[in-house]
Formats: sequence, C-alpha cells, structure tokens
Amino acid sequence: MKLTAALVAILTGTANGCGFHLNAKRASPSNGGNIPYSIERLTDTTHLVVHNDEYIEYPFIYVKRYPKIPLTVVVDTGVGGEYHANGTSSIELKAFIEKELGFTEAEKSEYMVLSSHVHFDHIGGMEPFAQSGAEIVSSSYNKSFVAPQNRAANALTTAFGVKTPQYTISKYADQHERLSYKGVDLGLIALHTPGHTPDSQAYYDEGERWIYTGDTLYKRVVKLPWDTQDVPIILPLQGNWTEFVASIEELYAFVKEKDRGFSKDKRVKIGAGHTTAGVEAADTIKNALKFIQNVEKGKVPVIAKVPGDEVAPGGTLGDAEFWYWQADGNPEFSLLAPESFRSEFNHK
Repeated sequence: MKLTAALVAILTGTANGCGFHLNAKRASPSNGGNIPYSIERLTDTTHLVVHNDEYIEYPFIYVKRYPKIPLTVVVDTGVGGEYHANGTSSIELKAFIEKELGFTEAEKSEYMVLSSHVHFDHIGGMEPFAQSGAEIVSSSYNKSFVAPQNRAANALTTAFGVKTPQYTISKYADQHERLSYKGVDLGLIALHTPGHTPDSQAYYDEGERWIYTGDTLYKRVVKLPWDTQDVPIILPLQGNWTEFVASIEELYAFVKEKDRGFSKDKRVKIGAGHTTAGVEAADTIKNALKFIQNVEKGKVPVIAKVPGDEVAPGGTLGDAEFWYWQADGNPEFSLLAPESFRSEFNHK
C-alpha cells in the first residue's frame, strides 16, 4: 500500500492533532513560520484568524464585531501568544485582533468569548480577554469537565507541558439558548454537540447565517499561508462515539431547517475549528456523516494503528490504541479514534 501524506506524517510524528496532537512539536519555523496569525474577512462583520502555532495545530478563530453595539465576539482563542511558531513570545491574539481591526481604546474592553471546547489549542489565548473583563461562554452540558480543578487534565495542557490559562466562565449556555450581552440579543444560538469532548458546543449566527462547530468535524486538507495541513477528525479518550454521531446528526437537521426556503447562495456556511470555513454547512455535515457511517460499516480502510504514547506525550493515554481511517485517493475526511470505540459502532 502506498503511504498517504497523512500516514507518513503519523509515522514520522509530524501530523496535526487538533488539540489531541500526535506528539509533535515544530523544531523550527516552516516557510512563513514568522507569521503568528493570518486574518481574512468572511462577512461584513466577521473575520477568520488562523494561529500559526508551535504545536502545528493551526486552530481557526472567528472574530465578529457588532456595528451597533461596542462588542466583539471571539469564537475560541488559539494556543496562546507565548507559544508562537518560532519558539519565542509573540503578539497574543487579543492584541493582534485590536491592531489588525483598528480598535479604539473603548472597544478593547468589550468582548465575549465563545468556547467551542476546552482543549488547549482553543483556550490558550483566553487570559488577556478574561483580564479585560470579557464574558466567557461555555456549555452547560457537563460543567465539571471544564471546572478549574479539571481544566489542566481535560485541556491537555498537562500532557503537552503548556501553561493552563486562568479564567472564569461567565455563562454556561443551555441547549439552543439565545445569547445576549447587557440585555441585547446577539442573534447567536448555542448548540450542545458532545462527542469530541463533553463540553463541545457549536454556535449559530443567524444574522450572517454561519455555524461554528469547533472540532466536531472538518475537512481533511487546507492550504494555509505557511503550510498545508492534512489532519483527521479526532476523537480523544475523553470523547464519546455515540454522542459524536448524534451531534453530527443534530447539526445536520438544524442546518437543513435553517436552509428551508433559502436559495443555494444563501445557505448556512460552516466555520470549523480547523481547516474548514466558508463552505456550505449542510453538504459538509452530510458528507461527514456519510463518512462516519462508512467507517462504522467497515467501508473505510484503517491505514494505521497508533499507540497512545505516540498520540499524546508522556504516556498520557496509557495502553490505548488509536486507529486511523482514510479512504484511498484524496478523500474529503479522515478519522483518528480509540480502537475501543468500535464497540459503539451502530452500522456494523
């Protein structure tokens, strides 16, 4: 069998892990490694920021500015400025956003941060926002998972030797709860999507018709200014296969309902935690669900079986074995999950 780029990356310890990394850390900057972040406009109100981090996670961060109220909403915060790709301290996310988008002094203190889940590559830049008084939103589905006493373990900061950010969650959002700020409805809806982690949560922006899904699903490959990322959807031991599949099904039903009556060019777009932004959400979620069902049915080959100590450092995963599923050619999705999760497969 010809080795795919993803499999070669696993076997050489350089694949992207999306908060559950294949024990890799960049030894030196790649081409473009001195660029701490990239930024691009997605809509009239929203920008995509991608973090070029030392751990090769390249998390996607979404920044929405409200034109009629002094508020900026940030979906996730990356790995944190201290862990820039060249191994030195660099501009942190909050300062980068304010510089690039030309914030006034007043705007620098009006933030809400929406957490998609607690993994270190999504909460690493949280402290500067918390210190400025930002409201921080997480899921109410499993509050203990994100409690301060459990954060280091569940964020995987202990495993990777990364500083655990200190912050207080201001709000635990309930399923389908509408978010507001100082009494103003923000047009944002929280959706519980447990599976990748118990606290995984998506957010739907009904004004822009975008849905932000964190690490529940994303496409396999993306070309970034400094690198091409080839990464599987990842389920850690903290995850739950049954909830994961149910969450994807619920996301698909939610988006299909929101698309009802809209022309194709007005359909909801997806913004994932890695690799995927600006494509049609319904098609992407439908294709991901079909891929997952094919994995369950044994229709997707296993291209690698990876010991837990090669997935995360320090023996964190003990004797767990992870299987890597990827079809031949250039498939849209791939998957890395504990072999033990196969007992939960519904389509054997």
